[in-house]
Amino acid sequence: MADVDWGSIQRVNTERMQLFQQLHLYGDVIPLDHVINLDLLDIELKSFEKSWVPYNAVGKKKSNPREGLSVTSLDGGMSGVPDLFSLYEWSKETGRKVSECDFNVPTEAYRKCTAIHRLCEPFMPNVGRCRFVRFQPGGHFPPHRDGSVSYQIPDYFRILVPLNRTGDDRFHFVLDGRLVSYEPGRPYLFNALKTHSVVSFEEGAVTLALSVALTQENVAKAISFFKIY
Repeated sequence: MADVDWGSIQRVNTERMQLFQQLHLYGDVIPLDHVINLDLLDIELKSFEKSWVPYNAVGKKKSNPREGLSVTSLDGGMSGVPDLFSLYEWSKETGRKVSECDFNVPTEAYRKCTAIHRLCEPFMPNVGRCRFVRFQPGGHFPPHRDGSVSYQIPDYFRILVPLNRTGDDRFHFVLDGRLVSYEPGRPYLFNALKTHSVVSFEEGAVTLALSVALTQENVAKAISFFKIY
């Protein structure tokens, strides 16, 4: 550990922490000001029915019934490798460090799913790892916090959109030990540094998860999209 440049790490973490604080002064779960056209999206997703791939199906996780569809990836492909894997685990196993922000090449799913363009385009080309996730009953992401391979504070912030077959009695989104109420189709910026999890009770529940590069410009854009009641 003697050769670690702790001064540089501190400077990076401090800058990122200040940007996070700008966002989450407003709250830990923040609805954005538009709703995705779910009928249109359902039609557009039908053409990708054979393109879904198992999500992080390694070891014991193979029994977790969930699939992914890459909206962005490292190369624009939709193989799911490594964009539908745990980046922390994949980086450890391969020795190649990748950030959520490295997954910034739009795939065919992005090009054809025009219903999500209004959400994504303002942040382009700084939308990082973005994917649809489809759950069967019992499909879940266990409680976890988002992190960074090299630093304590990630270089991105997160937006989640619960889509079809969701609702309080169908799909649970839990943040910091509390069940989150949400409107299907509405994007929610949420504090992913806090413990969060999701679980589906119904077949075919779909969500959209976005990672957006943590820059001052993107923070300002996100704040401008906060829903005004």
